[in-house]
Amino acid sequence: MMEYDNLIALLNSMASDILFLDGTNIDIPSTGKFLNQLDEIIKEAENVKVSEVKEVAQSLAGCLEKIILGTDEGAGLTHLVKGTSLMQEIVDAYKAGGAYHGDLGSFHNPDSPSAVASADSPSPVPAGEEEPQAEKFQIQDESLLKDFIVEGLEYIDEIEVNILNLENNPDDKDYINAIFRPFHSIKGVASFLNLENIRDLAHNLESLLDKARNGELQVKPPLIDVVLDGADALKTMIGSLKSELEGKGKTPVNIDLAALGARIKSVERGVAIITQPEKIGEILIADGVITEDVLEEGLKVAQASPEKKIGEALISKGAVTPKQVSQALRKQADQITDTSTVRVDIGKLDDMIDMVGELVITQSMIQQDLKNQLNADKNLTRDISQFFRVTSELQRVSTSLRMVPIKQTFQRMSRLVRDLAKNAGKVISVEMVGEDTEIDRNMVDEIYNPLVHMIRNSVDHGIEPPEERKKVGKPERGLIKLKAYHRGGNVVIEIADDGKGLNKEKILQKAVKNGVISSMEGLSDSEIYRLVFVPGLSTAEKVTDVSGRGVGMDVVKQAVEKLRGKIEIESVSGSGTSFITRFPLTMAIIDGMIVKVGSEHYILPTTAIRQALRPLRESYNSIVGKGETVDVMGHIMPLVRLYKIFNIEAEHQDPWDAIVVVVEGENRSKCLLVDKIIGKAEVVIKSLGSGFKKVKGVSGGAIMGDGRIGLILDPEGLFELSETIH
Repeated sequence: MMEYDNLIALLNSMASDILFLDGTNIDIPSTGKFLNQLDEIIKEAENVKVSEVKEVAQSLAGCLEKIILGTDEGAGLTHLVKGTSLMQEIVDAYKAGGAYHGDLGSFHNPDSPSAVASADSPSPVPAGEEEPQAEKFQIQDESLLKDFIVEGLEYIDEIEVNILNLENNPDDKDYINAIFRPFHSIKGVASFLNLENIRDLAHNLESLLDKARNGELQVKPPLIDVVLDGADALKTMIGSLKSELEGKGKTPVNIDLAALGARIKSVERGVAIITQPEKIGEILIADGVITEDVLEEGLKVAQASPEKKIGEALISKGAVTPKQVSQALRKQADQITDTSTVRVDIGKLDDMIDMVGELVITQSMIQQDLKNQLNADKNLTRDISQFFRVTSELQRVSTSLRMVPIKQTFQRMSRLVRDLAKNAGKVISVEMVGEDTEIDRNMVDEIYNPLVHMIRNSVDHGIEPPEERKKVGKPERGLIKLKAYHRGGNVVIEIADDGKGLNKEKILQKAVKNGVISSMEGLSDSEIYRLVFVPGLSTAEKVTDVSGRGVGMDVVKQAVEKLRGKIEIESVSGSGTSFITRFPLTMAIIDGMIVKVGSEHYILPTTAIRQALRPLRESYNSIVGKGETVDVMGHIMPLVRLYKIFNIEAEHQDPWDAIVVVVEGENRSKCLLVDKIIGKAEVVIKSLGSGFKKVKGVSGGAIMGDGRIGLILDPEGLFELSETIH
């Protein structure tokens, strides 16, 4: 009877996996795989009304959960083998005579948590109700729950990234599989932990995507929407667990899971298409297990015996082993495989990078001491040179460990654009360029908020509604371009829209009205655009739930500056606006120019330096009421005397005897007067402590090669300080 074929195939696959287990114990990954297989067996047993198989499968699931909980007494594998054989025996009996008359008492454990959890398709628990089983397990194995929370939130991010890719490429099976896997993993671990709401929702979404990847469903907007909403619900529920685990109390989860489940079922019914046939043979050929000729022979056997599937036919011919067919079935189902990565606590990684930084400082000290020795041993010099090369490479590699592609951040922005555009009644596409550009992992979270504010500004203020765009000859669909690239030791992130651009007149009028400026005359375009960063200066005609209260862009500026970054705005009326932000590649190391002023050493970021020169006497000028200036290649620039700012004795006070370093701040440049340029160096940034965090003109410190402390200077802060000194 063909109605039992699917159940037989599931049981055969499980039996094959058990047969090829290594050793006599079941490890945790294998246990998870078997639990997922048992879920499928229970579901299929319900479909064909073989209650005895369901009963045995529930008993086996209870046994496996004991292994997870560490309470199994060593009989797990034996019970699994006997139970699987018994289920095969039951199905054979049903296939032959429609019933099974044996005794199942020893295999059914009514106290098994799994038996309770696997009761006939349990409905989601209404929002707000407690989950006593989940809380009980929390206490028993807090570390496993903590791992689940971390991994679960990462899985949700992965889902959000790939669902947006799928929306743009609905026929790409790779994206469907990339979304299916995280839901599958969340379901499996949530099942271990008895987190029923999470398990059930993840299972429903997994089933929906399983139909999409098997060709039973079309990928259309309703499917995309319900998967995104489901991912949001899972994120909320996992976030609630996180709050509770951290001792912040259980966060209310106001989600109508029943309604969400109904939507998932509705999508399943609403976008169904003809099921495509499975192609196990193609997988076996691709893996090099069989040839096309062998497959043809196997297909002839299968056609001659309709009760046999192609896998069984090939096994009966001796062309493949049960294990090879089992592996092909798992590959067809796209089961999760182990990855060659290791999860490392970010704190440990930061500690390692700090120690590498200390090693680099020690290297500089050794190098300095070696230079001071006139007759250093040649072998020692050679060995130390090799040590320097190894240290430099170690520094490069350790720093790269903390670098991650900006792709995930960009794709989170894509999700944000989608949601904001939908709420605003606008149609907007997102284009990403340079998403493989890497940035310091510690900066990812820091740049997220400023990017969100800029995206909101582009969607709300920049992109016009479809009808307005149509009137001015633009396509109804707006475009936001996210671009990232490396330049001069910085990572540059651009957010550009093709909207209406900034209205300079409105900005100036609002600035005058708020008392930010006294006159609308004499300001360049860049100076006008910088006014949008002033708190409270919004040109929005109405307040929305996205923007219009005059907060946001000032937060962007503060967040960017906190990361030692810069932000610029470019805009063309009617064509769009671009926000261009520049951040250092890493927060741990700075590429600097070491300069000497008197007896002190200072470090200037090389990204801020335009040039260095010894000016001619006639290039210097002092203007009454304006201060001192230097003519640098035809450009008159203000002169800043560092020794006056830091109140130290300089070797040279006349610019033509000293060195002038041209340094850029925010859209302006000034000349810094120094006695000498020592050279260029990569230095490890050290905090000066909480008491010196707000010292203007200084952004940190570094230990120099001679063991002394050098201050890392902040150009814009120096400019502001120089304007207060007369």
